[in-house]
Amino acid sequence: MRLRVCMVLALLLAAGCGRAPNARQASAGPAACWGSVGTGPGQFLKPRAIASAGGQIFVVDMSGRIQRFDLDGRWQAEWKLEETSHGFPSALTIAPDGRLVVADTHNHRVLFCNANGAVLGVLGKEGGGAGELTYATDAKFDRAGNLYVSDHGREDRILKFDASGRFVTSWGRSGDKPGEFHRVQALAVDGEGCVYAADAANHRVQKFSPEGAFIASWGAPGHGPGELLYPYALAMTPGNILAVCEYGNNRIQLFDSNGHSVGMFGGPGRAPGELASPRGIAYVPGRGLYVADVDNHRVQLFALPGAPAASARR
Repeated sequence: MRLRVCMVLALLLAAGCGRAPNARQASAGPAACWGSVGTGPGQFLKPRAIASAGGQIFVVDMSGRIQRFDLDGRWQAEWKLEETSHGFPSALTIAPDGRLVVADTHNHRVLFCNANGAVLGVLGKEGGGAGELTYATDAKFDRAGNLYVSDHGREDRILKFDASGRFVTSWGRSGDKPGEFHRVQALAVDGEGCVYAADAANHRVQKFSPEGAFIASWGAPGHGPGELLYPYALAMTPGNILAVCEYGNNRIQLFDSNGHSVGMFGGPGRAPGELASPRGIAYVPGRGLYVADVDNHRVQLFALPGAPAASARR
C-alpha cells in the first residue's frame, strides 16, 4: 500500500466570539494526512465518517467500504457494507464494549459490528413511531451506556435507547425554534451526560439534558468566530470542549460547554492542513482530531495542544 503522510504545522486561529471576549488562543501541533482518490487499500472515494477505538481508525466512504487503519494511517483491513443501493452511512461511532456502530442512514437502522465487519446486532426499523427510524444520521453513547440516535425525514428528532437497546424517549420536531431541527445531522455527549446536536440546516448547535430538556443553542449562518455553516459532525474533547466540523466553512471550530467559540482551524484548500467539505471527525486521546476530508479524498490528523506529533511514514 502506498501511504502518504504529510507533516504540517497547522495553526489554530484565534477565535474570539462576541459572547466571549476572553476566548483563549488555541494552537495545534504537527498534523498528518493520508489517502488519495481511488478504491485501493488506503484510498478513498469521498470519506464521509470516521471513528476510533483500541488504537484503530475506521473510515467509511462513498464506495460503500469501511477501511481500518492504525493511528498512524497504516492500512489494516476493509470490507464492503451489505446494502448500499439506497445510500451510504452518515456516521460511525464506538460502543462502550468496543463494537463499531454504523448509522446505516438509508436503511433506517443502526448496525453493531466487530472490528472485521461482521454484523453483531441491528437496532431500529423504518417508521416514525417509538424506536423507529427514518434516516438515522448519528449515534452516540453516554457513560451509562445509553444510546442517542439522531433521525431526520418524517420529523427531525433525537431518540434515546437504554444500554440494552430498549427505547426510552424521543424529542424534537422539524422547525427552527428551540428544540426543533432542520436536518439534525450529528450528536455528542459530554461528561455530565448533556447531549449536543448539530442542527445542520439551521446552522447551529443545540444542547439538551439527558432527558431531552432544551438548555441552550448557539450559532448563526456565517463565516466568523461563533458562526456556523452546515455543521455536519461533532466530537467531544477534553474539558468538555466541543469540536464542530463545518462542512460549509471547510473548518473545525471549537466551543466550550456554554457555546463560546475558543478556536478554529482548517480553511478551504487542497494543501495539508486545509479542508474540502469535511463531514466527519473523531477525537483520540493523546493524538488529536482525525478529520474525514471528503473532497480531498483523505484523512487528516490535527494534534490539539499537548498531544504528541504524529510520526512521518511513507
